[in-house]
Amino acid sequence: MNKPEPLFDRFIVIPFVCLTLISLVFIFSSSSVISYEKFSNPFFYLNRQLIAISISIVAASVFLFVPMSFHKENGALLIFSSLFLLILVAIPMFGTEVNGSRRWINLFGLFNIQPSEIAKIFIPIYLCGYCLRRKEQLESSWYGFLKPLLLISLCCILLLLEPDVGATVVLFGIGIVILFAGGAKFSQLASLALIFVLLISIFVYFDETRLTRVLSFSDPFDDPTKTDYQLLNALIASVQGGLFGLGIGESTQKYFFLPEAHTDFIFSIYMEETGLFGLIVLIGIYLIILSRLFNLSNLAMKKNFYFNGLIIIAFALIFFIQTILNIFVNIGIVPTKGLALPFISYGRSSVIMNFIALAIMLRASWEFRNNIR
Repeated sequence: MNKPEPLFDRFIVIPFVCLTLISLVFIFSSSSVISYEKFSNPFFYLNRQLIAISISIVAASVFLFVPMSFHKENGALLIFSSLFLLILVAIPMFGTEVNGSRRWINLFGLFNIQPSEIAKIFIPIYLCGYCLRRKEQLESSWYGFLKPLLLISLCCILLLLEPDVGATVVLFGIGIVILFAGGAKFSQLASLALIFVLLISIFVYFDETRLTRVLSFSDPFDDPTKTDYQLLNALIASVQGGLFGLGIGESTQKYFFLPEAHTDFIFSIYMEETGLFGLIVLIGIYLIILSRLFNLSNLAMKKNFYFNGLIIIAFALIFFIQTILNIFVNIGIVPTKGLALPFISYGRSSVIMNFIALAIMLRASWEFRNNIR
């Protein structure tokens, strides 16, 4: 009798633990100055993140014991829950506005949840289940393609109204990948991509703030005190790091030069303090995770665990797309989008949902490795 495969895959868990430890170090390093200035407590944001990680571990522990069959059969419940929360956040009496964006729902004055982070996990689960249930319909007709597209489009519109362009791009991108893997025709996806780019362009064009941001990012030195200020200081931080960095805790840009240093731009602080060597370590960890997840997805498909394989590859691509976009924003390749660096940036909703996604992937991997259906 074969020995049962363990629930915890060390090639996944250990790299994620490393990312979490790196996160805690650099959340403290990047936020200690502003935490002391605002709250007279240099550990303020670190303490909040530690609480979020504690909640994440509890939530992940619950999802570890939820069979994949539940997710497969209840995808509709998950996507409608996401839609409900996205609609709720758009209502002023429920949605909390921060820095001009209404992206959060405050829970009894204790905790802000970000529905877009929930949608980025729940909607792919629905799409994976739909692709398997309606595979023939998806492959043979526009009707089968347009049904899930309608729900994705509604979610994307609600995200744009917040506005949250970054989450919209990630959600749409992963939607295309899942539908393509599920059997949608290339011509359908190409048409969808063209329409999406057109809509995003219209949205940006008629939003003066975002249009200015897009136009200015091409030359971050033409207006260094206004629209280009954040990107310019992010670039300064990255360049200052050199080969081996200034040393952990020695960043100069965190002294009120770089806004959102502990959230969207924590990568720049990381580069400043660890340099090119730190970048190689971080990219290496992400590549170990991605290669393992792609390998597991391939093995699941070969063993006819198609739903498990789709879920693993979907979540792997979510992490990959977010990571690439965040790094590209920090080094000025794409305009600022407001996306966190997975498992590194400060953000309670983000870390909780990332841990839940990790738990679902571990469960999916464990089931197919032990032939549990």
